Amino acid sequence: MKLLQIRLLTEDFKKSTAFYRDVLALPVLWYEESMEYALFDNGETKIELLSMKAMNEAIGETNECVPGAPSKFLLNFKVDDVDATYAELLDKGVVFITEPQDKAAWNARVAHFRDPDGNLIELYKTL
Repeated sequence: MKLLQIRLLTEDFKKSTAFYRDVLALPVLWYEESMEYALFDNGETKIELLSMKAMNEAIGETNECVPGAPSKFLLNFKVDDVDATYAELLDKGVVFITEPQDKAAWNARVAHFRDPDGNLIELYKTL
C-alpha cells in the first residue's frame, strides 16, 4: 500500500478551508463547496478536507468530535484492487465499517475500517 492523501474531517469546512488555503498557502487542486470537500497540493501525499457531516453520510455512522475522542482525520491508502486488499485484511482479522463500494461522486471504489486507536482508514482506487 502507498499513502495517497491525509483527509482531515472538519467541524467547520469553510473556516478550515480558509486556513489551509489562505494561512498555509497550500494550492487548491479541487474545491467543491456543495460536497464540503477540498484537496490541497502538498507534494506527493495530498491533504484533503471533508466535513465530518459528509463523511458520516458516506460511511453511515456518527463520528462526533468530543474531548478525548479519536483524531479528526482519515488515512487514505491508494491500492491496486480494493476488493483484493479488503479480502487480505479480512483474513488478518480487520473489522470493516463498509464493504467495498463504488462512490460515483468521488470517482472511486472504497472500503473503510478503523485502526486499534479508532482512527478511520480508507482503501481507495480511482474508477
